[in-house]
Amino acid sequence: MEDRKKEIEVISKEISTLLHKLEVAFWEVNVNPANNEDYFIDEQGQHHFDYEKEDKTTWLFYGTRALFFKICLFLELKNVPLYYKMFVDKFQPIIDNKNKVTKGRGPLYTEGEPSMIIHDDFREFLRSFQEFNTDYFKKIEVNKLKQILENTNSIIVKTNTTVTNETSIYTPVKWFVEIVYPTMRSLGKARFIKKFSTYHPDILIPEISSAVEYKYIRKGARVETYLDQIKTDADNYEGDVEFKFFYAIIYFEDKSEINPAGFKQAVIEKKFPENWTLIPL
Repeated sequence: MEDRKKEIEVISKEISTLLHKLEVAFWEVNVNPANNEDYFIDEQGQHHFDYEKEDKTTWLFYGTRALFFKICLFLELKNVPLYYKMFVDKFQPIIDNKNKVTKGRGPLYTEGEPSMIIHDDFREFLRSFQEFNTDYFKKIEVNKLKQILENTNSIIVKTNTTVTNETSIYTPVKWFVEIVYPTMRSLGKARFIKKFSTYHPDILIPEISSAVEYKYIRKGARVETYLDQIKTDADNYEGDVEFKFFYAIIYFEDKSEINPAGFKQAVIEKKFPENWTLIPL
């Protein structure tokens, strides 16, 4: 029984990681490619075929087939024969057809941002299971992320980091987070960034639907100004299918200016949404 439970835990993690990697690859090839052409020109003016783009396109097909088989194994381990049959009946007829597997739809979010239909269907199918339910992961993983973020000062000290700006603060933390959450993405890979005015996530973790931004409060600066900016974004943000939990780490240059009770009261008075967490450090 324990062995089966462990197998389910491992395979569900592999499914989540692979699905996110495939979605990132689709994004890079079809939504935000570095080069929209199949060929690029080098410094000597010579044309070269873009093999990296072609490799990603090919992997989208074979990676999605691998994902299909992993999900089949997951359903067998979960012992849900009806769900297994529904899944196989739906996807087995097309899983070897590259054109059907890699077929995209769009836009789902904003203009020019399509997604692969089969990935959306996989995600919708898996949502019925607690292993892929956001609330389930919130209980298991989100608190772990919060603990990491709360230990930013320790990470900075242990990595001998000199703090000069926000980048110098979050860089060592990002390195640590990436070890724990392999699907961490960079700023440019998020769909929803343009919806924010002042909240610019420095760390994105799709597998637990979380986004993190660091704010560096220099000595003598008014923290209320930063809170008002973040609150405006929190109120205006309509939501995204992938990111649901938001963190703003308020890092004070002068630690003597931190007033935990006053900060907590200010956050309460501004009535931030429940899925927004602000941490003063």
